[in-house]
Amino acid sequence: MNTRHISCQLWGLLASILWLPIQASAATEPVVSQLVSDESINLQKSMTSKHHLRNGLPVIVRTIPDSDIVQLSVNFASGLKDLPPGRKVLNEWMWGVMPMSARGYPKKKVYDISEKYSFEVSCGGGIEASACAVGTLNEYWSEALQLLAAVVKSPSFTKEDVELTRQRLEAQLKDLPSDPGDYVNEVVNSVFYPVGHPYRLNHDEALSELKRLSQKDLVQFHKEILSPDNMAIVVVTSMPATKVVADLDKAFGDIKLKRVRHVYPKMPLFSSNEAFSISDRELPTAYIRIKFNAPGIRDGSATALRLLFEILSEELGEEIRTKRSLSYAVHAFLIDYSLGIGVINASTSKPEETLKAIAEVVDRVKAKDYSNEELLEYKRGFVTSYYLTQETHAAMAMTLGSSEFFFGDANEYYDLPRQLERVTPAEIKALAHKWLTNFRIGVIAGRKQFKDEWARDLIKSTASKI
Repeated sequence: MNTRHISCQLWGLLASILWLPIQASAATEPVVSQLVSDESINLQKSMTSKHHLRNGLPVIVRTIPDSDIVQLSVNFASGLKDLPPGRKVLNEWMWGVMPMSARGYPKKKVYDISEKYSFEVSCGGGIEASACAVGTLNEYWSEALQLLAAVVKSPSFTKEDVELTRQRLEAQLKDLPSDPGDYVNEVVNSVFYPVGHPYRLNHDEALSELKRLSQKDLVQFHKEILSPDNMAIVVVTSMPATKVVADLDKAFGDIKLKRVRHVYPKMPLFSSNEAFSISDRELPTAYIRIKFNAPGIRDGSATALRLLFEILSEELGEEIRTKRSLSYAVHAFLIDYSLGIGVINASTSKPEETLKAIAEVVDRVKAKDYSNEELLEYKRGFVTSYYLTQETHAAMAMTLGSSEFFFGDANEYYDLPRQLERVTPAEIKALAHKWLTNFRIGVIAGRKQFKDEWARDLIKSTASKI
């Protein structure tokens, strides 16, 4: 897809990042210039409008002037967390079946239309939100909209499609342990999430559920979540918003309101005696994943915490990869859901040294008093990478949809630079002390290669004293 127009606009946002002077004020604290100008932020907001269909379903239209591309995303505020144990596998199973056929669109017709207009409807279920989307050219907007509306509102769930998707999913689940890079996430999840936690679904649990569920369960799950107050539509396009909303109203305005079940998860409790899990495999490389609690995306410290993880990841890379050559794949990141999840990931042939280095870096980040100048450099890098990840129409639609669900306002996305500007060194230090604690560790390594005490020493050193 041609992303030139959106790229130009985002680079307009980034232009002011290249010069960020530190101005000395009469007070001792320096004042940091704006990361992004008010004019740039207001321009982005002016090109983003919110509307509602006749049934109340919210619609976000993001204008990209002169672009020939249109991205249509129908988002659902339902995901894995909202399904009870015993039915959680429906989240991946159902979204996999939906695009295959729908009322008025048998499988062959879906294939023929997709081939003719060179677009593909895709659906996917996430932890807290799910979506069906299609990207195409403006001239094929009507054909894409009609197909996506049928897939969203009236998927066929034929026995053939249901069984084919079940077999594919079953094969993927059975194959998961063969990839240690992916499977280590499940190893740590086994000690991070207790059985029954809304975010938890290990592959063996999913396989067991697949055997007991049927086509009727997929149909019922679809009925349960199809409600205008559980949905938000995002369109990234150059077409007039009035036309887009009118067309969407014809396609989705007849969806009836119903009560949708939502689950509000709590942070997993920490127990030092149940904070380590190892999968014994004789491999030349040990795979390590660490998880720990963090505040959710709606928390007032969420932006500062994201900056903290940028700092932590860079410090880990500098120490473990650049200085010590212990791992070429070490990084930290924050998962932003209603609950936050901190993650440190590394693969290494020297697990003892790597775990010790991780402990040293964490202690250093907690102890260090970053200067305003140092923090500014991290802010520059963070805001630049943040916007560059939104260069495509699809990525922007996903981000705006997420902002709408979590904050009730898609424009929250554009306000991040202002939030980032307010983060102080003292806040970074306080957050590091509060949240870089109570590590749970999952490891894939051979018993001859790895001693449990290496992981337990790190768990003990980071355990909260409160």
